[in-house]
Amino acid sequence: MTLPDTFSDELLKQARPNLAWTIEQIDLFDRLVPRGPTRFDLEVPMVGRSGVALSGQLVASHAADGTWLWAWANNGIADTPGTAAALELRAIGERQGIPELTTPLLDLSGFPDARSAADHLLLICVGLLDGRGAAVTAVNERGWAFLVVDDPTVPRAEPRPERLAHALRYGSALLPGAGPKAVQGWFARHDVEPEYGPGTVAGTLPDGDRVTVWLGDGGAVVNVEVSGPDGGVPLSASAPEQRLIDPRPDPRSLHRLFPAELLPVVTREIAFSLRDTRGMVEYAGEYLAFDGRAPWWDAEAGLLMFPGGALACRPLGRYSPEELWFEWAPGTEDVREALRRAAGLPDGVDLPELADRLDLRPYAAPESVAVALARTGARVSGRVFTSVGDRFLAVEDPRLPAPAVNPEVAAEEVRAGASWLRGLTPPEDRPRVMREAAVAYFERAGMQVWHHGEPDFLSGVTGLYEVRVFFAPDGTVTDTSWGMAAAPRP
Repeated sequence: MTLPDTFSDELLKQARPNLAWTIEQIDLFDRLVPRGPTRFDLEVPMVGRSGVALSGQLVASHAADGTWLWAWANNGIADTPGTAAALELRAIGERQGIPELTTPLLDLSGFPDARSAADHLLLICVGLLDGRGAAVTAVNERGWAFLVVDDPTVPRAEPRPERLAHALRYGSALLPGAGPKAVQGWFARHDVEPEYGPGTVAGTLPDGDRVTVWLGDGGAVVNVEVSGPDGGVPLSASAPEQRLIDPRPDPRSLHRLFPAELLPVVTREIAFSLRDTRGMVEYAGEYLAFDGRAPWWDAEAGLLMFPGGALACRPLGRYSPEELWFEWAPGTEDVREALRRAAGLPDGVDLPELADRLDLRPYAAPESVAVALARTGARVSGRVFTSVGDRFLAVEDPRLPAPAVNPEVAAEEVRAGASWLRGLTPPEDRPRVMREAAVAYFERAGMQVWHHGEPDFLSGVTGLYEVRVFFAPDGTVTDTSWGMAAAPRP
């Protein structure tokens, strides 16, 4: 018997219009509820992730042999409240004649990558159910639970330039033939009347911003541009990021944070590590013909391959978001020793985070822990962090120049660094840590630090320009902005 290597036309027809806005919604969900320890309760039903309790349900389980079992077909749980969403999907399948939604057990092993096919099927489920988010968690050594979140605590994604551009590009290419339908579905989701031109689809968002999508051969999205009402900077670029609406803490969540011994090093280094990575990407774009497609890691040669050349690299480690572990690569003892020295750890003090393999399940923000360890290790050992798939790499190519810092970039990097730090920092330490991180970045960038805006904001000044970092009462960085020094901000 020949196994299918793609989804049916009936499923693709129903899925295509939802793909772009589903990607946009999932991006927001992952930002607001970062990937972390995940559990579910079919009787409530609920999904708990990164310390937040959300209304959500199990739609299916996926096994290492490539099979996908719908929750409604699992006799052990089919009668629980947590399978209602799976039943709704089956009803959609019956109405629309979609075989995947009405077949109890699907064999995805005929696809080029069964796990990717399962991930795509979960996104399709979110779109069909009009969901707010999705989560995956390991249920045993060889299986995963696929969950859809429907909690109004998670807001509907509002358009933001970077997020919508990613959604339109990725959503249009996710499944065969999805391009124009995914774009049309995204515009419809945001109540925007599309305007069609030669090879383009455009529209005006409610705030006046213009979104223009260019379509290539076969309807593929080749470019997305967002501009303001006057053709300049889009208004949505300066809109505050959305937040969870009255989130409920998960009382059973685990709360181990980053080790206190290493947190000061991450505080000093995280934003500058992001700066280094940005510089590497800019160099690859200018000199190595990097066009946005993921580079290829040649482990044997120790090279990160781009279309027009390569960068010398060495492996740092691996991170599994499903099984929640981080593993330092063999031969990284010097990197870990650099971390020890930067933290001033006395001899004989052993930290589990510096052992060969770290179980991340007890941590509140496992991905942040893994990335912080690898990023900071690369930085303090004189290298540049990057990643390819689940592999973390340290770029050690001497051709990389030190990237320049300008006010706009500084605002972005301080905000991004604070986003990583937030999940690593105890609430009681957050006001101090976030301010120390901003000050460390400004001082390293040669900027003068102004404290006159405290406690609401502090500033880094270079020449005529000022970067401001704004804080909530609990220490969270709520926003960053830049402009003329001492000038009023909108």
